[in-house]
Amino acid sequence: MCRRSLHRDVSDLRLNGFIVVLMLILTPAIGLFGPAGPTLGLVEDADSRHTNHNSGSSLVDTPDWRIGDRWNYDGFLDVRDFVEESGVDTDVETLDGTLDTRVTDIYTLDVEGVPTLVYKVESDGEYEATDVNLAGYDGDLIIEIDTIEIIRVSDLASIQQEATIDIDFDYQIWFWTYTIHVADLVVTNEYDPALEGYDFPISVGESWETAYSQDTTYSGSSDYVEIPDDTSTTNSTSWEVVARGSSGVSYGGCGQSYNITNYNSDGDVTGYKWYCPAIRNDIKSSTTESIGFIATHELNWYQEMTRTRTLDVDIEFQLSPLDMDMNTTVTVTDNSGNTVTDQEVEFRYEIDEDVRTFTTDSYGQFVVDLNSGNSADTSEGGSEYGSHGIIAWISGSSPQIGVSTIITDENLHAVDLIANSAGVTVERTRDNRTVSLNSIIGFAAIPGDVLTFSVPVLNRGIMTSPSTNIRVTGPDGTSSTSAVPSLDSLSEQRVEIDWTVPAAQPVGDAAITFVVDEAGAITNDGNRSNNEGSFILFIGRLPTASLTVNSPVQTYENAILNGLYSTDPDGGSITCVFEIETVSGSMETYTEDDCVYEADWQDDGEFLVRLTITDEESDSDTVEEIITVLNRPPEIIVDASSYSIPVLSSVTLEVTHREDMDSQNPFSPVDIAWQTACEEGSSVSARCTITPKVEGEYTIEVIGMDDDGATVTESVTIDVTNIAPSNPTAELWNGMTRMTPDSRGVYSAEEGDSIEFRGSAEDSENDIDSLIHLWSPDAEDHPEIQHQSVGQHSTIEHMYTTAGLHLATLIVTDDDGANSETLTIAIEIVNLAPEIDPISNPLPVAEDSEISISASVWDTTGDIDTLQNCFDLDPEENSDGEGEANDDCDLEGTIFIGSWPDAQTAPSSLVFHTMDDDGERASVEIPISVNNVKPSAHLSVSNQKPTEGDVVILSANMTTDSAFDLENMIYNWDLDTSVDSDGDGNPSNDIDHVGIWLEWKTDSHGTRSVKLTVSDETLVDSVSITLMIEEAPFNFADLVSSPIFIILIILVLAGGGGFAYMQMRKPEDLIEAPPEARRGRKVSMDDAFDDPQFDPFSEDEDRRRVTEQARDEDGELAQIPEDNTAKVEETTEATKPEDSPVLQLTELDEVYEQARAADTLDNEVLSELLDEDESYSEEE
Repeated sequence: MCRRSLHRDVSDLRLNGFIVVLMLILTPAIGLFGPAGPTLGLVEDADSRHTNHNSGSSLVDTPDWRIGDRWNYDGFLDVRDFVEESGVDTDVETLDGTLDTRVTDIYTLDVEGVPTLVYKVESDGEYEATDVNLAGYDGDLIIEIDTIEIIRVSDLASIQQEATIDIDFDYQIWFWTYTIHVADLVVTNEYDPALEGYDFPISVGESWETAYSQDTTYSGSSDYVEIPDDTSTTNSTSWEVVARGSSGVSYGGCGQSYNITNYNSDGDVTGYKWYCPAIRNDIKSSTTESIGFIATHELNWYQEMTRTRTLDVDIEFQLSPLDMDMNTTVTVTDNSGNTVTDQEVEFRYEIDEDVRTFTTDSYGQFVVDLNSGNSADTSEGGSEYGSHGIIAWISGSSPQIGVSTIITDENLHAVDLIANSAGVTVERTRDNRTVSLNSIIGFAAIPGDVLTFSVPVLNRGIMTSPSTNIRVTGPDGTSSTSAVPSLDSLSEQRVEIDWTVPAAQPVGDAAITFVVDEAGAITNDGNRSNNEGSFILFIGRLPTASLTVNSPVQTYENAILNGLYSTDPDGGSITCVFEIETVSGSMETYTEDDCVYEADWQDDGEFLVRLTITDEESDSDTVEEIITVLNRPPEIIVDASSYSIPVLSSVTLEVTHREDMDSQNPFSPVDIAWQTACEEGSSVSARCTITPKVEGEYTIEVIGMDDDGATVTESVTIDVTNIAPSNPTAELWNGMTRMTPDSRGVYSAEEGDSIEFRGSAEDSENDIDSLIHLWSPDAEDHPEIQHQSVGQHSTIEHMYTTAGLHLATLIVTDDDGANSETLTIAIEIVNLAPEIDPISNPLPVAEDSEISISASVWDTTGDIDTLQNCFDLDPEENSDGEGEANDDCDLEGTIFIGSWPDAQTAPSSLVFHTMDDDGERASVEIPISVNNVKPSAHLSVSNQKPTEGDVVILSANMTTDSAFDLENMIYNWDLDTSVDSDGDGNPSNDIDHVGIWLEWKTDSHGTRSVKLTVSDETLVDSVSITLMIEEAPFNFADLVSSPIFIILIILVLAGGGGFAYMQMRKPEDLIEAPPEARRGRKVSMDDAFDDPQFDPFSEDEDRRRVTEQARDEDGELAQIPEDNTAKVEETTEATKPEDSPVLQLTELDEVYEQARAADTLDNEVLSELLDEDESYSEEE
């Protein structure tokens, strides 16, 4: 369903897209309207002026044109379907105009290497669409097309076309007319081979096809569109002579024109033309382009140039076999019919490149001998092998032409009468209107139609046929016989019969049959198979049109024209065409596939609408209705300056639009009348200002009246609202001091200050005491904190605990819920640095003794819980690698409890510091003193009363000091305080041994004092013990088990010399092994002391073994000379607690300590302890 408004609105249109398409659809159409030439005089009846000079033949042969022949056509381009399908937003439907064509020259042109005689035909076309909308403007679209076409004389085939297209758009603004020069375009088409739109001689039923290539070039200029690119395409097209009869265009001599229909390569109809022999050209043409537009042209008039010479070309055998010798006689006469002698004439048979010059004899003639040749036609179709023009040409300033066509065929007979079914034409008379039927509109009729069948009989033989007859049998079975006269070669005789379709004729096909020379009297008819023919047409019924409308309607209201109930009794689809009367009285036509149309009118009145439906047989029916269109009241639009105003405030109302859409007088205004008093003093002006006195909805009415007296009332409702509180203000107080903002408008306070806010606002008297004050003292950071109070004034207090910019807001609301604007107050809170309470210096402590320090800090409430409290335990070392050395956070908190193992490495002070969340710091340095602890030397001996030669173990294992000092303690032994072994004059300070313990074999008897001196880094302590060494008794077992004795035995066995050597060894150089090793071997005492790994008390069996040391020739230990200090250090290093044998605090140790404390430690106790320890070790 389509809707069209007869009132055309301005639309947005892209100019370039529409124009490009127009150029593209116009260029294929140039040259298809028929060539023409200038005019010297009108021809009323062309039949009376033109006679076919083809030896009496009735053939429609190639016309001869003259320079100055001219044809004028009315034409239009119907682009409605194209616009609808393309989506182009414009109301352009048709472009109407004229096409004037004329022959301007006759000359020879080289075509594919062959000199060819051609016509030069020029055309001037101008098409215009007036009062259309394009690109948002209303104006006129004007297209001028000037074409030059080169046409071959021998068959009117098109060789080349050139079109110059000028597109302008004229539009008017007020009283000025503007022209947009859209484009100037030159388009050239060249065809190879030449495009044969005709195939002379023309006969109904003939068809032909041509395959061709087309080269198209574009040039020109445009500020709005892009010039298309050149193209080169190949295609095929075909033509068919489908009918002979009236074209529908009334013009003298053209009652029997030939409908030549054009088809594309898909077999779809792309157009048609009606060729009228009387005017030597088309009387009507219509071309349907694939993109959806139709170009139609109809002849206005034809002006024939005066023929000063007539050239009649008479071919001996116009239908000829291939390669047949024959002659052609050319006769030249003047315009009075007199023969012309001594006239030089050029004879041209161009298909064989046969061009000769002759001079007429006294009879105005010359005879040319020629051969028909064997050249095929470039167009394919029909039974002929080829059809070629023979031209007689008088050159000069006024060239004269004569043309005839020779047809060559491979299969010919002397006589061949044909009942030409394809050439049958039918004229149908209905309601005193006669039309020629063809395959395009359909061969169909209904009961009551009078049909006139024109049945052709054609002699397609070389010789003249004898006279005979034809019998025609109609659809009702009635037969009639008609005489057929003698026919020359290619001549045709038509027999016409009339048949009135009976009322009872059933729906379906009806046929006529006909036969020529049914008796077979013509014995030399070489092909009797084509002597019979038939023709079928469809008998149907008229469709019935039905139209319903929704009348009456208002102007600009859609009237729905519904033809859906139209029917076609004989079946098939129908086409619906609506004709609608416009306001101006003209009729506009629209075709709708769904048979429903919508239209509207811009003025009131009664209008005719007509529906014509056409079925597939081209039968139609028409129905009419009257649409009543009522006047539409005027339209007014009223706007207010505000639709919601506070009470006692003014508002201005204005009629912003007033229109009488269906008024035919654009200067007739719509009158205005306000239905309330206006402060302007007039109630008929476009504006009205009022001041409402009460709250609530306030409605104002205004009446508009058009020139027909119709009125419309519009109203506007204003919402009169309560006055909202306004001008909220605030004062800030810090204690008794009123705060003032700085130049930025920002107040300033410190953390922890209690700030008092005092707010107030203004409002009407009835609301002032009920105002609600809503405070948000920290609206940005803590919007959840709010305080509310009622009254004109409000007071709140608030304390800010964080530094930075804070925003306090005040919103005042009245009892109607109206709010004031938000008052925003900026307060900048200054941070306060934290403070540390004085800390008492701790008292000096000993190593490993705890120091306890407790710090107390102060800050504001908001910062106190987030302070970072830290101790820097070594202010001289930057342990975290950041900042300063004294700002490390080695211990977090306010309490420190700690100790130092070494006074030497203990710091001299600690630093306590604290920092708030704003980076403010406070710190205090706390001096500390860690004193070294004096060591307490303890000495133990395995046997305080040994016997001379016994091994005594001396240990300092029970010495006490700090843990750190114990690890680094130095143990010095003076094994005899009565002997000054180092020769310094002090016998009690000798360092005979360094280490935490030692094994010593007594080498003499008597009383001996042993002194132990221990020292840490700064302090020393000594302890002495007195040993009572008894004299050793003689022991043969010792002698026997001694190494000397063993060696002596060996030497005795070896020889006397060894025995003497053994006698020289001293008995005291041998010692007995420790008790736990008594069952093992005996070791040298020197080796035991010299082995740093030897530990007789160790649980490690390997450490209880003595490694034998290297000795010199005298049996002394081989040593590297070094001073005593070095020895002490080496010994000290070698006797670190983790490497030295340490007496574990077992039961043995506990008993020993108890005995020592009671001063009862003697040899008996030591022996007992040692025995118990040995027994315990064995058990483990």
